[in-house]
Amino acid sequence: MANAVIDEKEAELQARLARYLSLGYSHERALGQLLLARFPVELLKKHFPNLPESAFQLSLPPAITPPELRVFHAPTFSNPVYRGQPETETLRSTVNNLQEQAEAGEGVSFHYVPLIQCSFPHADPGHALGFTRKNGWLELTLGTTRPEGGLPYGVPARLLTIYCTSEAVRTRSPEIYLGKTVHEFLRRLDVPVTRGERGSLRTYANQLLRLIHCTLTIDENLRDTSGRAGLHIRQALFAEEARLWWDDDRAVGEGSSLILSQVLFNSILERSAPLATQAIKALRKSPMDLDVYAWLVHRLFHLSKPSSISWLQLSEQFGHSYQELRFFKRFFSDSLKRVLKVYPDANLKVSDNGLLLLPSRPHVLPRTRLPKL
Repeated sequence: MANAVIDEKEAELQARLARYLSLGYSHERALGQLLLARFPVELLKKHFPNLPESAFQLSLPPAITPPELRVFHAPTFSNPVYRGQPETETLRSTVNNLQEQAEAGEGVSFHYVPLIQCSFPHADPGHALGFTRKNGWLELTLGTTRPEGGLPYGVPARLLTIYCTSEAVRTRSPEIYLGKTVHEFLRRLDVPVTRGERGSLRTYANQLLRLIHCTLTIDENLRDTSGRAGLHIRQALFAEEARLWWDDDRAVGEGSSLILSQVLFNSILERSAPLATQAIKALRKSPMDLDVYAWLVHRLFHLSKPSSISWLQLSEQFGHSYQELRFFKRFFSDSLKRVLKVYPDANLKVSDNGLLLLPSRPHVLPRTRLPKL
């Protein structure tokens, strides 16, 4: 059994190494990517006999260390679910279990937190060169390096981002394989895989190109212990490299891949939130449903005391194209009803003033405790 595992690891290593070299990587850079993917150093030394010992010492940026902080922000331990266990032990156990479940394909997906707090446009923004959303202390601005291509939007942009984020967390590598793997992901979500001019494969190929050319600027207001105000600005390309092969229907074919920009990759490892894949599957037809679900799961995961949110605040975050607040309230409420069907443990109250969120049982739990949908 041990030899079979080693042989499988060796085969995977050889395939990745060949892929990196075909993309024009130097041996040093290829080694760095393989170290990020956690291949055993002794195995790597056999493939890079001419590199010095220092090349095998992986130095991760401070933003993604220590390991227990790599997946998502620490839960709020006053939440009843976590009482009775030491904080660091609970956090480490929860994170490690969720990472293991993602690696094993056990129904856990991940989404990038800033895109949960401020999401993509719901509908096609047309020729717009930028799109900005605000959520309290955070502001997200999307741009594009190819104005003629347009900005990513709708369900495809969200599902593709969830796929890329999940793969980055699962493999701990910025290289994301496309083609057959994306098709399999869409099939798991029951997204019809159709070909032709208006088929889903061509739609997703178009949205993938928009994502690859997308830029993200995240402005976060800060305040230190003395009360001094500040601003943290993070800017990133979605991808720094991509190699796409087209099949006969201009869909993304086998052998395609992209490399997440290093800034985005590091941020994903630091700030990604776990979601239930089955819930994404149930809500995949509506961008609003996906946004509300991801936001509610992430927000309640960290909630330790009641929190009120007005309809105006919700509209600024989710209401991309509603002319009047009453229209937004109606559509948001309809979406919330669908979300609560897949997350019935969400504890909240709806009023004329907005939502009152209450501490709730997390929707995504460590191994053997994932809710059955």
